[in-house]
Parts: sequence; C-alpha cells; structure tokens
Amino acid sequence: MSLEKELKLKQLYQLLPESVVAPSAWFTANGYSSQLVYKYVKNGWLTKLGNGAYIRPASIHEWQGAVLGLQKLAELPFHVGGLSSLNILGYAHYLPIGGEKTITLYGEKTPPAWIRQMESPSFTFHKKPLFGDLGLKKQSTSIRNWQITISSAERAILELLYQVDDKGITFKFVSEIFESLTTLSPRLLNELLQNCSNRKVKRLFLFFANYYSFPWAKHISKTLDLGAGKLQIVKDGNYNKTYMITVPKEFNA
Repeated sequence: MSLEKELKLKQLYQLLPESVVAPSAWFTANGYSSQLVYKYVKNGWLTKLGNGAYIRPASIHEWQGAVLGLQKLAELPFHVGGLSSLNILGYAHYLPIGGEKTITLYGEKTPPAWIRQMESPSFTFHKKPLFGDLGLKKQSTSIRNWQITISSAERAILELLYQVDDKGITFKFVSEIFESLTTLSPRLLNELLQNCSNRKVKRLFLFFANYYSFPWAKHISKTLDLGAGKLQIVKDGNYNKTYMITVPKEFNA
C-alpha cells in the first residue's frame, strides 16, 4: 500500500469509530468513492453490513453504533423513544425485558434498508405520536463520547402509552413503569399534552397520574381536551367515568 493510500485509510479510521455504522452516502461526502470502499471491503478493512452500509472489521454490533450512524452520519431525524428511552434513563431496568434486544426508534420518514435489515440488535419503528422536537434530549454513549438523541422520560411515557392495546404493551406493564416516574417535569408534560392529539394517550396518562398521586401531578393542566366517547382499553375491566376508559378491575376504577 502506498503512503498516500495508507494515510487515507488511517484518516477513515479516525473519522469512523469502531461499532458505528456508516451509510454509503457518508463515504462519498467524505471523499471515499464507491470503488475505494469496495476495495476496502475486499481487503478486509471494512465490513459490509446490509444494503448500503459499512462498519469497521471486528466491531461489536452495538445498537448505539447503529443509531449514531443513523442520526450523526446519515443525519436522519430519528430518535430513541418509548420503552427504549425509559430503559436508558433507568425507569424500566427492573422489568423482565432481557436487556431489550429490540430498540424502539421514532421518526416520520422511512428508515433506510440497512437498519431495517439488522437482526442483532433489531429495531422497530414508529411514526406516532408526533411532538416535533419537543421533549428530546442528548444522551452520551460509550463511543468516543458521541451523543444520541433520545426522548425525555416525559415524552417517552406518552410514546409508550400510545402502544397500549390488546396486542401491544399491556396496561399492567405500563403501570409498573409509571410507578417509578416520581420526578417528572410538569412544565414539559403540559407542553407535550397540549400538543398531543391522541385521546387514548391523554386519558391513560391522566388516569395513572391521578392513581399514583405524584407531587408533580397536581400541576398538570385541568383543561386538556380529552375528546368524546368511551374507550375500551382492556376487556372485562371497570369503566372509569372521569377519564372515560376501561381499566383492570384491580385498579378500582
């Protein structure tokens, strides 16, 4: 290898940390042609990962590296949210979810094929609920102290409530997580709830906030629009007149 080519490869390794997935467009933007990338793969200096993405050889396939590739290198507006974000923030660590092998991402666009094709870790994608950038935060990673964008606990619990149904996240599962949410920001919660158009999310949130009677709950707006009509959240439950939802009988609606 010539000195110039060796320096080019060293520069690539400086730009691209181990475990971070880099899309094809990133290489082009940084002066690495598709022919050169092909040569790196052929010589074992890069490993192809799915359709149109690459990683340094012998790298551990961490979910953080895939998310950094999506957010930082591909510059796509996806964030870690829902249960995954609550896990990161320490609110769901005691639940039996096995280190969470599937990471939940939120974004309005169609995710690239390479991340949809990943199996370990794997990712699920959701477009709703929509809050724009409200309630997002930066979280440090173990990869060169690069940061990923995740939902705050306030936003994440609303995202999780959106998934509550007979075939998704259960009422009881959410109740266990909600019980640990003792220090939420009522200011941010009010902003999020005012921007929430989903009546199920708002009704469930207010039910749990009232049920656990956290200090922050008394600062939640009393003028939220909860919509009209009854909602069956669980089958064979009790009907709560205040929030117009059915809840498990043990919650004494």
